[in-house]
Amino acid sequence: MYEAFLAAWAILVVAAIAAALVASIPVIGWLLVRHAAWTKDQGAERITREAAMAKLAATEMAQRVVDRAVQLHGGQGVMRGSTVERLYREVRSLRIYEGTSEIQKLVIAGTILKEKK
Repeated sequence: MYEAFLAAWAILVVAAIAAALVASIPVIGWLLVRHAAWTKDQGAERITREAAMAKLAATEMAQRVVDRAVQLHGGQGVMRGSTVERLYREVRSLRIYEGTSEIQKLVIAGTILKEKK
């Protein structure tokens, strides 16, 4: 009986941690966008790394959210003309133009390596 209680408790703890992480993801993207804008407002000539970090975080978060929506809606989520399907296509394009997520990672890494020299 005690082991069953511990197993149920562990599931609740894992669910709580997952919920906390999911709730914090949009805030992280928002904060990175705000930080990039603040850095530019402070007179920085270039905000390449900050902009790349903000785009990467925001578009990856949006992809996770819309992917979850597709999962929740099942077949209805991929039917042409549904809101979820339209959002899925729109978010996918956001991850591509102005540099794919992989390119954003390279930009971030490149600016960090330049800074270390």
